[in-house]
Amino acid sequence: MIAFKSIAPVLLLICILVQPQNSFAQKKTVEGKNNDVLVLKKVGGFEEYSSTLDLNDSRRQLIMAGQNYQTNYGIYVSLEIEDSSMGSNFKTLKSVEFEIVNYKPTYFIGIDSVVVAAEKSKSELTFKIYTRALSSNRTYSLTKNELKSIHFENGSYLHSERYLNPMFPEKDANGRVIFDSDGLISCQPDNKEAFDFEFFYKDGRHVVRKEDYDQEQLPQTYKNEVSLTLPGKRCKQSFNKVVF
Repeated sequence: MIAFKSIAPVLLLICILVQPQNSFAQKKTVEGKNNDVLVLKKVGGFEEYSSTLDLNDSRRQLIMAGQNYQTNYGIYVSLEIEDSSMGSNFKTLKSVEFEIVNYKPTYFIGIDSVVVAAEKSKSELTFKIYTRALSSNRTYSLTKNELKSIHFENGSYLHSERYLNPMFPEKDANGRVIFDSDGLISCQPDNKEAFDFEFFYKDGRHVVRKEDYDQEQLPQTYKNEVSLTLPGKRCKQSFNKVVF
């Protein structure tokens, strides 16, 4: 996970453009027609605060790190590429496998899903990585069908965002996750063995759901002054420079 002090306005604009509501994001794949082509061009502005992703390297490469439930973890990818029809200065992804590594965990965190969120008209691509504590899925794969003609220019950037799903989501009779009217995932605070303290407060028998401070909210005030009682937004995104 990387800090981007000098480019905060740019990152805010990108977040606004590529981030749909959480209630819909996990259901989406690449937008647009099947014959559309997404071309990620070389751009400037991220060089000072980014890591590098080598498309020619078959190793597990770190693309981002995170902390939830007092657990530090890293998310790695292994990539399979092929030549692009656009020429030698471009490569296209054939497959991507994500793997999460937990370091000294309280709860082990896994990967629920990865969504390819693309806006081809703006040449923007984001891997939205949905994680969940107690998930047994340590890996998640994307095939060529999900990647759908994505072409990287040498020196372009891959944008990734991670999202935390509640530990105990409610599901309907068909096994589909249920969403509340506000678009958040409906969930339970515990399973009588573990408590989801990222999403709930508990004091004795008193249990309430925490504020979703990743969402835009009106600032809390006291005597007409802003009361800064909530933490800032989670540091949940990364940029990786693509080289080959």
